[in-house]
Amino acid sequence: MLAPFALLALISATETKPSLSVLYFDNNTGKAELDVLRKGLADMIVTDLVAWDGVTVLEREKLESVLGELKLQQAKAFDAKTRQKLGKLLGAKYLLSGSMTAAGQTLAVDAQLIEVETGAIKVSARASGPGEKIFDLEQELVLKVTAGIDARLRDAGQRKKVKVPDLETLLQYSKALDLSDQGKLDEAQKAMQEVVSKSPGFLLAREKKKAILEHLKESELKRRDIISGSIVELNKIADAALNAGKKIEDLDETQGRNLLAMRVIKQRFLSRLLKQYLSSRDEGFRMVLLGKEKEARQVMEAWAENQRQVIRDYKTFEKLHTKFYNGIPAPPSTSVQLDPNVEALVRDARVDSISISSRGIFEYSYFVLRGHAKDGDKTYIYAPALGDLNSAAQKQALEMLDEAYADAIAEHAKAPVARQPIYVSEAGNLANEKADVLLRLDRDEEAVAAYQKFLDTFPAAPNAERFEKSIEEIVGAKHSHERSVRERWQKALETCDDMDIRVGSGTLARKLNRLGHAGLAAHAAELEKKCKLEKKTRSAFAYTYQNLGMSAARHEDCEGFRSWFTKYLNAGGSVSDMKGYQRNHVPWCELGEIAKSIAFMHSKLDENWELEMNDDLSSVLSNDKKKFFLNGRSDNSKARLSFVLEVKPDGKYECKSVRWERGIGGGVNDGTCEVEITKFATESGDWDEGKYTASFPDENGPMKRTMKLTHGVYRLKRH
Repeated sequence: MLAPFALLALISATETKPSLSVLYFDNNTGKAELDVLRKGLADMIVTDLVAWDGVTVLEREKLESVLGELKLQQAKAFDAKTRQKLGKLLGAKYLLSGSMTAAGQTLAVDAQLIEVETGAIKVSARASGPGEKIFDLEQELVLKVTAGIDARLRDAGQRKKVKVPDLETLLQYSKALDLSDQGKLDEAQKAMQEVVSKSPGFLLAREKKKAILEHLKESELKRRDIISGSIVELNKIADAALNAGKKIEDLDETQGRNLLAMRVIKQRFLSRLLKQYLSSRDEGFRMVLLGKEKEARQVMEAWAENQRQVIRDYKTFEKLHTKFYNGIPAPPSTSVQLDPNVEALVRDARVDSISISSRGIFEYSYFVLRGHAKDGDKTYIYAPALGDLNSAAQKQALEMLDEAYADAIAEHAKAPVARQPIYVSEAGNLANEKADVLLRLDRDEEAVAAYQKFLDTFPAAPNAERFEKSIEEIVGAKHSHERSVRERWQKALETCDDMDIRVGSGTLARKLNRLGHAGLAAHAAELEKKCKLEKKTRSAFAYTYQNLGMSAARHEDCEGFRSWFTKYLNAGGSVSDMKGYQRNHVPWCELGEIAKSIAFMHSKLDENWELEMNDDLSSVLSNDKKKFFLNGRSDNSKARLSFVLEVKPDGKYECKSVRWERGIGGGVNDGTCEVEITKFATESGDWDEGKYTASFPDENGPMKRTMKLTHGVYRLKRH
């Protein structure tokens, strides 16, 4: 049997720790107003336990989620069967449950650590004292629980976060948590602010206030995207009007204007509906979610059909209701007077003011050919656009631009001289729109032709000089940043130069805009086809895969995120940098086990415990190549394992020494070792692989013994 000190060392060394969930403690005080206190107390205990080595503590929010899934409020103690079900859903090996009782001013808190699988009670603990000393009671309780599982304190500062001044403050904190759990974020934020203002040194409350604010911001963004009851009602009203069988030519001006307004409302509804099938982390640029392609395309096509009808109806409306004064046309008003009830729904649904427009062809082109959609007062870009998905829709939209251009030229020919500039401007805008769309499609020669067609007709137009400059940029006679990046990418595919690849990677945005998620694979395929992963390209490949992984995560493809970062690590990317990218920028995508599958150093300790190093993993060859070092550290316990190998006359390396630093308070052991190299890296950034064993005599313990590492394997990146 192992001595207690040895057990402590083993627990801190292992990375495979059992998980523990803190349940809400039962309120047996007889005071119903203290029911909510369970949430604050659970949050304190969870935060405190994080400071200890020995278990992985699950967040209180996960418990709240599972309780909701099971439709349980924990009004009373759970029976063994329910506890087991709860523990399995939480993924916990242990549950910490308990109760609060009161006698006068004394508060007693009892706790039991229960093994989920067997229902066995592993630890029982009790702390009692004045209720106002709730912080001291919590600290005492956690000390007793952690002592029962041989856990060791590794972060004393973490425990100070839960220092609440008194019971009343904890009660207020608990009420704020409860409001947040109910989704009442505005109220929760105000309540938590009051706690912080009253007790500025209560660090746990400060952290929660910040988290609630972030949640509040995220909820506000989501609120703009949701299909609310108001916008559903608006859509019903629009559908009723549009399906009534009335034709624009049979209506008077007011009725015709209102029918067009219903088309605009339908358009706004479809723009909002489309968002349900798009990524939402980037408010301005959204990609069709994987698995939602069919639904998204159906909405796009419905939007396009509705807008084509808007264009047709507006033409008829304008023709019927344009008035002439002294031969000068006065088009009908585009302002709309909606029913007050409809106006109220428009405001509540946040779809922006409703008006009809003569620029329907431009809205159609923006949506179908560029992927621009308007929702409320904001425009977002979706990818891929309908025209990218459907070549027939793309062709039709380009033809509609040509028809509108021809109409503008025809109107110019008929118009009085004083009104001709109106049609010159219209034709110029249409020519520019077509050229921009063609450039987006990499149809540069056709874009030049669109500009030139206008210039041939109106060589002295106000925008002629700008069009001439655009032509020069397209053909390369003048600098264009976008064209420069495209050319740099083409050069990168020839030279495989690090800086060319990095600068040219700016073309990724163009691919995503046209291909959506498929643009990520297309970008990587271009690079991988032309360039080989080797010493001079490793850094550029890692940079590319990092960009692809982050783009996948931002658009909610977490599987793709992990796949690209696996390639990032294989290209020599840093594990710690990867963790930083994930933690600071895309925390909603978990890394999972990808780091362990790429770089690792792990073994069995005395055949029973996993000793795993998962940080600062590296191999180093001395400049004279006489010494070879293998290094790894545990990011949890701060334990470190270091091997020193020396070259033999036959050129092979032999392990001369190994040091195991067992982490905070764990001591240092030097030992003997054997290392079998199965793959020897040929350059920096390449991978060293092999097997190892080690023995560490422990002369300082009460039991003279030797600790052994067996079944050791490593895969380390050469520095």
